[in-house]
Amino acid sequence: MSTYLRMLRMIRPYLTQVILGVVFMVLFSFFSVFSFTMLSPFLKALFAENESQVVSMVEEQESALVPVGDPADPASPQKKQLEQIQQVTGLKAKFQNWVADNLLQGSKQDQLLRICLTFFILALIKNVTGYLAQVAMVYVGENVIRDLRNQLFAQFTRLPLAFYHRNKAGELISRATNDVLIAQKCVGVSFTTLVRDPLYIVMALAVALIISWKMTVMALVLMPASLIVIIRIGKGLRHISRRQQEEMANLTSTLQETVYGARVIKAFAMEDFENRKFVERSTALFREVFRYNWIMKMSSPLTEQLSTIVGLFLLWYGGSKVFTGGSMAPDLFLVFFFAIFSMVRPIKNLGQVNNEIQSGMAAAERIFSVLDTEPEVRDVGSGLLLGQAAGRVELDDVHFAYNPDEPVLRGVSLKVEPGEVVALVGGSGGGKSTLIDMIPGFNLADQGRVMIDGHDVRDLNLASLRRNM
Repeated sequence: MSTYLRMLRMIRPYLTQVILGVVFMVLFSFFSVFSFTMLSPFLKALFAENESQVVSMVEEQESALVPVGDPADPASPQKKQLEQIQQVTGLKAKFQNWVADNLLQGSKQDQLLRICLTFFILALIKNVTGYLAQVAMVYVGENVIRDLRNQLFAQFTRLPLAFYHRNKAGELISRATNDVLIAQKCVGVSFTTLVRDPLYIVMALAVALIISWKMTVMALVLMPASLIVIIRIGKGLRHISRRQQEEMANLTSTLQETVYGARVIKAFAMEDFENRKFVERSTALFREVFRYNWIMKMSSPLTEQLSTIVGLFLLWYGGSKVFTGGSMAPDLFLVFFFAIFSMVRPIKNLGQVNNEIQSGMAAAERIFSVLDTEPEVRDVGSGLLLGQAAGRVELDDVHFAYNPDEPVLRGVSLKVEPGEVVALVGGSGGGKSTLIDMIPGFNLADQGRVMIDGHDVRDLNLASLRRNM
């Protein structure tokens, strides 16, 4: 969660666009939900025989409560329940009266025309606000990824050479390209879904509660099974995604080494060996990618099937109430059923977006591990200005190791006068390049001193030192 919050903090420079996007998402959700409530007046316009059937009666089932305590007592549970239900039924009655006064007047042709025009206006507003919300969030997401990529590149230029000795170039390139694209899921379309779909679910749930709070509670009791499936799948995907990105980094590193070392490969007739090595990396990546998609794709049909079971049960239960002369009118039952079933898609989307966010956080962790790496020991712009160096180099009992358990230099002492030529001879990995890298301050001694013209490299301004190299 801390990684995801860190990604979200990067949207602060674009807070205006985020607020606009959220406003458009609220409007999109509202008009999406409000549009399917037009089913009720549409059915009434088609099937109502006279004006007396236009305004439906308040549901007797919801107002018939078992007496609890003294009804005259304002603090009694019965009194509070009655007040809450009166508020809900009051909203329902106001909507029905507005529909009757504005849409269900005149001939049936006039009523259908007004209802169709209302549908058109609602759909237009819904689609426009949905488009604007997506554009705003894509703008924010792409800017955040651009900033993240720029920060990562700037960090690459500040890191000490020891960091590059510990990490392969191909792996670092993969973090700046592949991992950044995957991390975009945390603040791109996934963020839009994470805001828009819960809003839609809340509004559709409000409509269902207004129509029948008892059947809505029944649906909420049955639905958590799909949420459990979503959560369990998402936890597993994060670990798989991390392994997938590691295999992608290994593949990129192998490819980079092959391209840069093409002359050596041909000189030693190592083509078959490199081909086998690349095929192994590619196969390992395939296994992780397939495993990730196999599990991720499973969440959608499982969630849909569980939601279908809930919806069919409600269809049977509510339909039986309608057929047996229950309190719910047929048109309101259809609106209720549509409200409950319309929540299936956003619930599925939230399951998928959870999977994408888990994958994005795995990539973000790899990126932040680079950004959190300490840069060079001190700023290049600080320290003693060297000026024009004479060129006297002295190493005094220098010890150095890239990793604590793998020493490279052990007690090296050396003095080179200006104009003197000294050759460093040794096998590969003996520390020749490491020793030379200590003169311009690329590496600093763990023990001992490296001096230029009598000044410790640690005390010198690195920019003035390196201009003398």
